[in-house]
Order: sequence, then C-alpha cells, then structure tokens
Amino acid sequence: MNKRLRYIAIIISILFIAWFLLYFLIGDLISLEFSNTNFSRIFPKILTFLASVSVYVLFLLSIKKSSGWSFFNVMKFVLGIVVALIPLLVFEYLSIDNCPTWKMNKKDKKIIYQSVSSASETIRLIEIDCPNANKKTLKTKRVMQITPLFITSSEIDTLKISDKNWKKL
Repeated sequence: MNKRLRYIAIIISILFIAWFLLYFLIGDLISLEFSNTNFSRIFPKILTFLASVSVYVLFLLSIKKSSGWSFFNVMKFVLGIVVALIPLLVFEYLSIDNCPTWKMNKKDKKIIYQSVSSASETIRLIEIDCPNANKKTLKTKRVMQITPLFITSSEIDTLKISDKNWKKL
C-alpha cells in the first residue's frame, strides 16, 4: 500500500474513533445538535459503525504482507474483528443511564416564544421519549439555529423570560 495513503487511512480512522469517544462520553454536555431530528436519530448509529470499521482498519493496516499467513498476522486479523465489536456493544448494551442520550427521541411539540432580535432563536416545548424506560418528558429549551444543519439547545426556566426580549406565539 502506498505510504501516504496508509497514513491518511490511519489519521481518518483515529479521527473517527476519537469522534465516537467524545460523542458518547461528553456528547450530552455539548449543546450542538442536528436540526433534522430524523438524521439526529441515525447519526449515532453511523458514527458507531464508522468507529468499528476504523478499529478494524487499524488492525488490518498492522498486518505485514511480507510475513504471509503467520500466526501473528492471523491473530491480528481475528483480534481486529473482536475489538471492532466493542463500539457496537457499547452503543447497544453498555450505558450508565437507563436512557442514554443517543437513544432518546426528541420531537418539537410547540414553539412558545420567539426572540425579538433574531427569528432563528426560539423557546420550544420539546417532548423527549425514552423507548428503553417507557418514559416521556417535556422540557422547555432555548433553541438557536446556527446553520440549516445545526442548532444549539439548552434548557431554560420559563419564569425568567422577559416580555421585552421574547415575543409569545
């Protein structure tokens, strides 16, 4: 394999693994979300698959072609399959919460307020459905659209909303 292509594959694989770790370890602390709720439900699955493939690619790149079917090359191949299953198992079965962030279904129920200064900033009532725990909750969140693809959302107390900054809808 070309040396440059090998380094590019290694760097991309490490980036996907790092992205997976950051998303699942501190993803709920970051307020950046996808504006399309359908894609936001699919994205963790895509990221998990990419992390698994990246782990396997790193194992495959460690196999030396010159050694042929040596014991160590076969062990790297098999161990790569086993270790590549870890992100899939973490996604599906291992979670500290009863309802992890990546398994929540969010649906906008109602836009309550809109900012006077910016039409892209709203306060919404969002229904959060947790299929694992059979639990539905309503949260009031301040949502600001950054681009057509991304929004930021943070919880807000409705008692602290002033009428001079927000227009009731």
